[in-house]
Amino acid sequence: MKFTWRLGSLQIKRSLLPIHWIYGMFMLIAGLECVVLTPPFQVADELNHFMRAVQIAEGGVTGTRLSATQSGGVLPSPLFPMAQSFDYLKFNPAKKVDLGGLAQAYMMPWSGKTEFVEYPNTAFYPPSSYGGVVLGIWLGDALGVRPLTSLYIARGINGLLCTAIAMFAIALAGQMAPFFCVILSLPMSVSLMASASQDGILLSFSALACALIGQCFKRPDNKISHGFILLAGVILGCIAAAKVPYAPIVLLPLVLLIRRGASIVWPLLSSFLGTGIFLIWFVIGIHPTMTTIAVRGVSVHNQMLFVLDNPLKMANMFVHFGIENCKPLLHEAIGVLGWLDTSLPPLFYHVAEVCLILSFLGMFCVQTPQIQTRQIVFTSGVLALLCGSVFGIILALYLSWTAVGADHIEGVQGRYFLPLILLLPVGIQILYMNNKNIVKSEKTLKIQSNINFSLQAMVFIFMIFSVFTLYSSLSVRYWP
Repeated sequence: MKFTWRLGSLQIKRSLLPIHWIYGMFMLIAGLECVVLTPPFQVADELNHFMRAVQIAEGGVTGTRLSATQSGGVLPSPLFPMAQSFDYLKFNPAKKVDLGGLAQAYMMPWSGKTEFVEYPNTAFYPPSSYGGVVLGIWLGDALGVRPLTSLYIARGINGLLCTAIAMFAIALAGQMAPFFCVILSLPMSVSLMASASQDGILLSFSALACALIGQCFKRPDNKISHGFILLAGVILGCIAAAKVPYAPIVLLPLVLLIRRGASIVWPLLSSFLGTGIFLIWFVIGIHPTMTTIAVRGVSVHNQMLFVLDNPLKMANMFVHFGIENCKPLLHEAIGVLGWLDTSLPPLFYHVAEVCLILSFLGMFCVQTPQIQTRQIVFTSGVLALLCGSVFGIILALYLSWTAVGADHIEGVQGRYFLPLILLLPVGIQILYMNNKNIVKSEKTLKIQSNINFSLQAMVFIFMIFSVFTLYSSLSVRYWP
């Protein structure tokens, strides 16, 4: 038995096991665990993200650059020293939370005094990445709470916003839903969503953009709201504005040009919107704020010259980097929490890998795709865009975080690739676009139903495992 509900011209089918509601209940528990059990500013770069959000909340849409190596914003004076009082936990797994120090930090009030604070790695991020965090800061300000309480409120509001967007994406996702759920239930994903980081909203945005594009392959052109196509472009533009190496993904709506007889205007307009958002923010928000990272031996200009002078060496190094770091980066993406100093039990990584593989294969459930040459070309184009973003991440970190001429790459983290993994099903939707009018036999429908139910049951069990793993890992790591 199935029920349906309508959203404009869109009809969403809901089975007796509504996986998007299950995900929402999971996040209420797992997200709360991360909000409460993760000490202040113990998510990677959370302090710098929170300071950027405070700047936006106070009306500073763009960051401020003082010099070639200094950018940030004018913030209340006690914020930075209070946050630094938790630095003893970073990269030090043997340390637990000092309860006395935590209580003292809670009592520190906002101050009327302000000072310029540097946070060059987040000063150029757009306001669209901090909607939930800024709402939390405004709510904290309305309630008259202290800075540390505002952080926890911001974490909670950001987690709720990310969860709402993710639930909508999962409801639209169809065959992609179990895959989305596994990715978005990973401890790393939950930790990012329930923090002051911009990375959580990027995960939700990626899932929603993929689901919106997928809807366009499932239904006739006249049944899909053009607003959904344009929304996908806007979301992709916001993601690219937040992470410059992701810029190629603004072209993803162009895959809808494969639909014969459909209007070419809306896919082109969608990509144009995404590109426009990215370029506008690059001009007004990124370029005026970007700095040269003050790390010994690092020079973007000299490193670029080295790359151009040694293309074969670079290609060989990038290949070896991928081969040698594939497993560690996968484990980081699954969940190495805190400042990459809190590993999960080894069994969890094996279970997560199996669930990722099964949920990915589940998107190819039962039917054989009716593939034409055009589909292969467009699917290859999707993979090329995503690979271009992966290459852009690695190249950006080689240029800006690695010493000139080094034979290794510094600063690459597994969490950077999660938004791109969530966009991978766009290529799969292209392969199956010719199957929507195929009449399925009763036997095929029954097999497909059983597989779908099995995948949802697997996701449910994985979520339970993730809840207990988050609780045990965070409580043991941080609390006495």
